[in-house]
Amino acid sequence: MAATVTFPEEQQRFPLFTKLIGNTRLAKNYRRKMMEAGLALRGEEFLALIVVVSVGLSALLGMILGTWWAPIVGLAAGIYVPNLLLNIRIARRKQLLEIQLADALTIISAGLSAGFAFIQGARMAADRLPSPISDELDRVYKLVSVGMPIEQALQLMAERVRSYDYDISVSAITVQLRRGGNLSRILSTVADTIRQRQELRGEIAASTAQARFSGWILMGLPFAVCCFVFIINPEWMRLLTGTELGRKMIMMGLAMQTMGMLWIRKLLQVEL
Repeated sequence: MAATVTFPEEQQRFPLFTKLIGNTRLAKNYRRKMMEAGLALRGEEFLALIVVVSVGLSALLGMILGTWWAPIVGLAAGIYVPNLLLNIRIARRKQLLEIQLADALTIISAGLSAGFAFIQGARMAADRLPSPISDELDRVYKLVSVGMPIEQALQLMAERVRSYDYDISVSAITVQLRRGGNLSRILSTVADTIRQRQELRGEIAASTAQARFSGWILMGLPFAVCCFVFIINPEWMRLLTGTELGRKMIMMGLAMQTMGMLWIRKLLQVEL
């Protein structure tokens, strides 16, 4: 009987719920995001969490505010906020994985130069480096130990991380493992290339820091002025909040502020 390995996010805590919606496209999408975020949850469990939060928040705002639109706002916030927090966690984990990749490749390269096999070098890197890259390399080691080919285990890691640096690293390793050659030198070269890319990202971030700060100032200035005027002369602000024309102007201002924020963000994005 072949050995198997079960990871935390694959454990079925609610078998009936998993059976009902586990095969839906939405559950599979969230299952992938759980792996990208490094959370020990299944996709359907996160969906259940969103449902509970959105329904609870909708009922709470409906009872507190007592307006027809309060439950709608609560429902939208209950769906948006968990997804926002999940995407932030995925982005932070991906950034940390990209930072740690060069060190991991250097350790594996040193292990290969010392006569170890590639999977042994990956195990050494997993033992020496902190999470999250240690978790990813440990997963690769466990999959290979139960019979999965190294190339397939590495490809699964690249699909979980969804990073260009990991894609080129896995491609280089796969080609060298299949055709032979000096894998240690290749990994050392890839590690140097990744470090240079990271240095370039840092230089770009430093160059655009003033523009990003100015963007945040421009976004927060109208709200600060609004609060200041409301404290000094509330009657002026009631012309905005207490009349139909004023409310339309507020909605138009928020829409224009959002468009401006997205435009500034797009201008400052530089793909490497």
